[in-house]
Amino acid sequence: MRMLVMELKKEKRTGIKTVLLAAGVAGAAYAVANFLVRKDALLRLPMAPMDILLTQLYGVILMMNMFGIIVAATMIYQMEFKGNAVRKMCLLPVSVSAIYKRKFSVLSGMLFVAVVVQNLTLAQLGMRYLPVGVFEGLTVLRFTGYSFATAMPVVSFMLFISSCSENMWVVIGVGVAGFLSGMALVVSETEVFLLHPFVVMLQPALAMSAQPDNGIINIAVLQTVFWFLAGVWKAKYLCCE
Repeated sequence: MRMLVMELKKEKRTGIKTVLLAAGVAGAAYAVANFLVRKDALLRLPMAPMDILLTQLYGVILMMNMFGIIVAATMIYQMEFKGNAVRKMCLLPVSVSAIYKRKFSVLSGMLFVAVVVQNLTLAQLGMRYLPVGVFEGLTVLRFTGYSFATAMPVVSFMLFISSCSENMWVVIGVGVAGFLSGMALVVSETEVFLLHPFVVMLQPALAMSAQPDNGIINIAVLQTVFWFLAGVWKAKYLCCE
């Protein structure tokens, strides 16, 4: 825990906490503005009110989270590459793989805060503007977990890419390419495209129901674990070069 606190203090210099918090606030503000402007049109859609509230407002919220993850993951490792700091730490009694794990924890924690802020905002909109008796707090809670779980493969993948490249433009380029290819492939019904982390993250926005898809959650967990373990292995390998 002490080392995690130290990592959080160190990340103050990178600005990643500000980036992800800003993404959370911007997503929440968009949800409020979009719903207030389109409220009547949205509520006339042939869908359950809770599905309208959560799925129809989630698209742009997701985009903000996605770009927040890309930027934060790019920034989080740049400090470690300055002056070959990571390689120098290999000569010290410091676990480089533990540093990777702490960075993963920081990114995941800040994303969770952003997702919670956004879904609390959606809950407030639902309680205030949906017809009496139709708001379901449990549905919002499930969707919060679903949207966080489906975003984790992108977190895990982008942190792995960031740990592999000292050039921040390469990391940003991979992130933008992942976003664009994910947008192109998410509309396909070919299941193999679910191996793409960005396609998995886009799934809640594509669905017409706010109910979590257990199959998508399982894929998200497997991808998150795979890229996380790949990053831990890469961190250990770095010290063996």
